[in-house]
Amino acid sequence: MFLDGIKVEVIFLFFCLIFGSIFAVVNPPFLTTDEDSHFLKSFDVSQGNFIHSNPIKVPKSFSIPGVLCLTPIELYTIENSKKINYTPYFNTQLNVNDMQEARSTAISYMPLPYLGVAFVIKVGELFNASPLVLMYFGRLINLLIYAIIVYFGIKIVPTGKYMFLLIALMPKSLNLAASVSADSLNLALSFFTICLFLNLAFKEDRIHRKDVFFVSVCILGLALSKQIYALLGLLFFIVPKDKFLSLKSRIIYFIYTILPSFIFFIFWSYLRFIYNNTIHQSITHQYYLTPTIFLTLISIIITEFNKWVVLFVGCFGWSILDDPLPLSIVYLYISVLIFVSIFDICKFSLSIKQKLISLFCFIMGIMTIFYVAFKWVGSESLVYICGTIWGIQGRYFIPFAPLFFLILQNQKVTNYFLYRKDYLKYLNLFIIIFVGVTLTISTYYLCTGVRN
Repeated sequence: MFLDGIKVEVIFLFFCLIFGSIFAVVNPPFLTTDEDSHFLKSFDVSQGNFIHSNPIKVPKSFSIPGVLCLTPIELYTIENSKKINYTPYFNTQLNVNDMQEARSTAISYMPLPYLGVAFVIKVGELFNASPLVLMYFGRLINLLIYAIIVYFGIKIVPTGKYMFLLIALMPKSLNLAASVSADSLNLALSFFTICLFLNLAFKEDRIHRKDVFFVSVCILGLALSKQIYALLGLLFFIVPKDKFLSLKSRIIYFIYTILPSFIFFIFWSYLRFIYNNTIHQSITHQYYLTPTIFLTLISIIITEFNKWVVLFVGCFGWSILDDPLPLSIVYLYISVLIFVSIFDICKFSLSIKQKLISLFCFIMGIMTIFYVAFKWVGSESLVYICGTIWGIQGRYFIPFAPLFFLILQNQKVTNYFLYRKDYLKYLNLFIIIFVGVTLTISTYYLCTGVRN
C-alpha cells in the first residue's frame, strides 16, 4: 500500500512546504520574535555591510508598523496586528537613496543566516518592490532553505527519523523557519548536523577525509549563524572509535572538525573589536552564582517550566502572554514525541555510551544557554525582573532537543515491532494525521489570534 512505501523525509517535505507557506503568509508582519531587527540586518547585509555597528542606515520606506515605527511591545500580538491596516505599505516602493538611521538588536550576528533574505532584497531593489512584499518573499526563501536542508538530514539519518520529523514540524519550529529570523537557518543546520553525525556513527565503512570535511562545514555553518550551537561538534565522539584507523587519526579528525569554526570565531571577534572599538556586551557582566541566586534560579525554573514548554512547542507572538497554543495541545505534542522516540522502528539504536554522549551534549547545551543568558543580561536583572528569567526563551532549546529524545530509544521495543506486519503503515498514518491536525489547529490560532 501507499503508506508502506512513503518515506519520512517526503512526509516532512510535504507538510513543511504546505503549512510553512501558509504560516509565512498568514503570520502578520514582523510578529515572529525579533523579526524586525533581523529584517533590518538583512538589508544591511544586502548592501555589502558584513560587519555592523548601531545605528545602521536603512531606507525610510522601511517605516512599517513593527519596524521603524515606534510600536509598543504590546502590539506584537496577532489580535493587535489585525487592527493595523497594512494595505498602504504594499504600495510603498523601496528607495535606497532616501535613508535614515535605525537600530537592530541582531547587529552582532554574522551575515550567513541573512544571505537568503539579503538576496531577495537586492533583487527587489531592481524592481523598486515594496519592503513589506520583500519581507514575505524573504520568509518564503528561508522556508525553502530550511525545507531542503532538513529534508536531506532526515534522508541520511539512520535512526530516529520520526522524532526529527516531529521536532522539525513543531509549530514553533515551522514558525521560525517561515520567518526572516536567523533562527531559520540555525535550526536547519542544527538538525542536519546531528543527522550527519548519526549517519557517520552507523555507516559500514570507516570515516574518511570527505566525511570530516562535511562535518567541519556544518559546524562552521553553525558557528556562523549562532555560535552557541557549534557545541554540537562534541557529537563527534558519538562516532565509535573503530570507525577510525587509529587514536591519532581520531584526534586529528576532531581537530579538523572544530578548528575552522574556532579560528573564524576568533577572527570575527577580532574584527568586531577593531570595527566597534568595544567588547561585546555579553562579556561585560560579572557572573557569580551565589547560593541565594542558585536557589532562586531553581525555583524560577520550576515555576517557568510550563512557559518554556509552550514557547518551545508553539507560541506565535513575542511572548507567552501573546498567542500560545493551548497547554493541552502542547503537552500532547510532547507526549507523542516521547512515544515516537520510544516506539520508532529503525535498524540501528544508540548504545549506552552513545546515549550518554548525547545526554552530555544536551546538558552542556542547556547549561551554556543559561550561562550566556546570565552574561548577557546580568545575574541580578536576570533573576529579579518580574520574578522570571528574562533572557531565556523556549525556542533556544529546539536545536538541542533531538539529543534528549535520542536517549529514549529502546532496542527491545524496536526489535519487537521491527518485523510486525503493517506496523510501519499504521505509524505513518498516525504521524500524518497527528501532524496534519496539529498544524491545522496552529494555522487557526495563527489566523485568529484566539488565546487560551
